[in-house]
Amino acid sequence: MTAGEFTALGQECLQILRDMAPIRTGNLRYNAIKLEMPSADKIVLYVDESIAPYMPYTNEVWRQKLIKMGNFVPGEVVERMRTWRNPNEGWFDKAARAIALYAAHKTGGQIQV
Repeated sequence: MTAGEFTALGQECLQILRDMAPIRTGNLRYNAIKLEMPSADKIVLYVDESIAPYMPYTNEVWRQKLIKMGNFVPGEVVERMRTWRNPNEGWFDKAARAIALYAAHKTGGQIQV
């Protein structure tokens, strides 16, 4: 693989990560996801948490929360467990796997699971 092909592979992997990232404001997808190539044979993809410190929460399971719900009987407040499901849960894990498989395919390597 030539240096140009390796650089192109890095850009393609960056695009895969950005495409799979959740988007609400675009900050995570367009500003926080970064690519560095410190040497001719090393690609570093990462999320700059100084730009998007909330990134871990976009990937994790959201916990249940005890909330007070409205009045079912006038003057009565009922406590219930409420679960909000994270719509982006596991996106980073899926993206990392997709990138690893793509890079292995492009370079002729193998991924051992």
